[in-house]
Amino acid sequence: TDLLFALNTNWDVLYDTASRQYYLLNGEGWLTAPDVLKGPWIPAQTLPPSLYALPANENWAEARARLPGTPARVAPTVFGTIEPAEMILTDGVPDFVSIRGTRLMRVNNTASVLLLHMGDGKYYFLVAGRWFRGGSLKGPWLAASKDLPPDFAQIPNDDPAAFVKATVPGTR
Repeated sequence: TDLLFALNTNWDVLYDTASRQYYLLNGEGWLTAPDVLKGPWIPAQTLPPSLYALPANENWAEARARLPGTPARVAPTVFGTIEPAEMILTDGVPDFVSIRGTRLMRVNNTASVLLLHMGDGKYYFLVAGRWFRGGSLKGPWLAASKDLPPDFAQIPNDDPAAFVKATVPGTR
């Protein structure tokens, strides 16, 4: 086919060499863009014939099931990067909950592990067993696992955030 596919992503990202367009599976439909990083990503109204030639195997079952798909009315914001990255999503503005006996605040409305230390005013983000520190939610984020504030070791064992102590040096 005239298709190339991205290996280093969790999403179906395909490039049609004939049309020079990228295609991204988005739920029940497809988005398209001329540039994978810059976009702009818009709902695909039609799909190139090459997408219909995807192999009929387990690897492509989800993509084939979404052909031609249902175009979205509005395209979501698509973030692309060629550098290591993580995404922190909150349901609205961050909702902070105090962690008893510490100067830590846990962001309650996210699936991420995100804390704010009131002593230094920095955010702490745990991902893949590693801590990162940022002066704001926009970063920049720097490695912090080796120099966390002492409050991290003082998180009470009955606190919902107690599980993070397994990643805090000097704690059990």
